[in-house]
Amino acid sequence: MMKRRIFLWMGLGVLFATIGLPRTGLARATHQIRSDESQVGISEKAGVASGALKSVSRPQSDKSKSDHARITSSTKANKIAPPIKSSPPRKEIYSVRKGDTLARIAKKTGVSVAELRDLNHLRGSFLKIGQKLVLHQRRDQDQISAPNEYAKIDPSQEPEEEEDGGIADEEARADIERRTKAKESLLGNWRNPDEPKLLVKAAMGFLGAPYRLGGSSIKGIDCSALVKKTYQFFNITLPRTAFEQSHVGLRVARGELVEGDLLFFNTRRKLGHVGIYIGNNEFVHASSRKRGVRIDNLNTPYFDRRFVRAVRLKGSDGGL
Repeated sequence: MMKRRIFLWMGLGVLFATIGLPRTGLARATHQIRSDESQVGISEKAGVASGALKSVSRPQSDKSKSDHARITSSTKANKIAPPIKSSPPRKEIYSVRKGDTLARIAKKTGVSVAELRDLNHLRGSFLKIGQKLVLHQRRDQDQISAPNEYAKIDPSQEPEEEEDGGIADEEARADIERRTKAKESLLGNWRNPDEPKLLVKAAMGFLGAPYRLGGSSIKGIDCSALVKKTYQFFNITLPRTAFEQSHVGLRVARGELVEGDLLFFNTRRKLGHVGIYIGNNEFVHASSRKRGVRIDNLNTPYFDRRFVRAVRLKGSDGGL
């Protein structure tokens, strides 16, 4: 009887041990997968080769289901959300219409009269029907397609603004040409060979001075005033406008230029701009386009095309 009980207890022990082994193996063979785990990460934690993981299934808990539902709902909401309306691009060019004035255009476009004058190099108030006015200065990061006539214009080739009061009366201009045609001659001689270089230095002393129509000082000056004031230091009195200055002195060829010669250009008006030659194909002038006194090269396309005349005012005792 005792032996039977012993065998019975031993049998039960073996049975319990047999039942417990698979559960232990199962516990070791399973892994609770988190949402942020990958198959490689699981294989490293469990010590099992990645290829031995036959399948990786993620439990669909109530929470994950609800999260999934929320994501799906959010995605659908994004799809049906109305697009954000972008503000229309600002207008860059304005075409002048009948009855337009600078003040009316300023009111229509929100660009001040002063800005319109500056951007379009306007001196007076006269506007032509169909004339194109720039409303905003273009920047590389804000390029808006412009009409073809503007797209083809290189900034360096824009028309030069008239740089002094000029002579608007055609009859008066013709009279000046008649009176000066037979009087081409030098206005004086240099006292020494270094004097032309001193004149160039005097003209370059105005470099950086702001351009101002009608101005004649370092605080603001126009092209003909720069020439007139520079030559005053050397006892030469010149007329006030570029057109009149082009009819005094002795005309010289472009290939014979020397320091101190005057260079004249056709702009919007005949002989409307003047500068002083300083050598090496360069000249100093008061530029309205660049808003100040500066040095430019005569061979640049803009000035090369518009150059019309060179005049010499002073020579040397031994010749020109």
